Amino acid sequence: MPLVSIIINVRNGAPFLRDALNSVMAQTFTEWELIAWDDRSTDDSARIIAEYRDPRVHYYLSPDDTPLGEARARAIQQATGEWLAFLDQDDIWLPRKLEKQMALAGAEVGIIYGRTVLFDSVRGNLRDYDYRHEFVRLPEGKIFAQLFRDACFIAMSSAVLRRSAVTEVGGIPENIQVVPDYHLYVALASRYEARAVQEVVCRYRVHPGSMTASHEHRLRLHQEPLSIIRQWSASLDPRTTRFRLQTYSTVLALEEMKNPKTASTGLRRLFRDGSVIWLLSRPFAVCWRSLRRKVRRPYWLATELASDPD
Repeated sequence: MPLVSIIINVRNGAPFLRDALNSVMAQTFTEWELIAWDDRSTDDSARIIAEYRDPRVHYYLSPDDTPLGEARARAIQQATGEWLAFLDQDDIWLPRKLEKQMALAGAEVGIIYGRTVLFDSVRGNLRDYDYRHEFVRLPEGKIFAQLFRDACFIAMSSAVLRRSAVTEVGGIPENIQVVPDYHLYVALASRYEARAVQEVVCRYRVHPGSMTASHEHRLRLHQEPLSIIRQWSASLDPRTTRFRLQTYSTVLALEEMKNPKTASTGLRRLFRDGSVIWLLSRPFAVCWRSLRRKVRRPYWLATELASDPD
């Protein structure tokens, strides 16, 4: 039985799928199985996976086209490892990713994650995925409340979850189609501690295809976190609940206002549930983060330079 079950949910991932799979094959930690769950791809994804004749690689073709949440849940059902590791089809792991994370596993731990940087094929590494902790250590221990105060700061491709804990909290519910990662982090963090590898373990690819999604998908991207916040509101500081409901309502309202059919609904939501002040502050926040990166070395870059023998 492998210690880690790696799950790659595939949907027309041919352009970058080899890079993702090669990063799995390059892992220094070898006690893994790979579950490639193909959600009815129409490109060469299946052929690419078939090129990897490693007996640890298992390919599954979904019987029907499903949302990401259900696809992840079905893939999890095929896992046999003690830990579940997730890798999106266009992201890349660094070679010692699993080795470093499994060194942090303990009975009290349900989540192990690591630092992630955004990159593209032309410019290379761009910035930390998690701007909240760009210049400080990643949070560890009891991170439940922080997952609401700082929103979802864990990249799914950097996360390793205890499989028994995922089963314990009920897995991924049917109503969570777009943000199953956030749902699982919150549910597990309510019962278990988290550990973090402070060095970079994952590269999150930025490309034009990653920025495209249907209007309905973008709406759910903001609606589902709202439902998660409401679900856990009794366990949160009321100020945190109020602030997060306002911020997600604001971005949901903006998305609704982009479509003529939902524009009036979005406008009402903005003034009823959202925060115009928070919305007006966003350009200044973005400029401040950009300026700070120019005058201060991010934690991930300082760590990378410190570990460079040259």
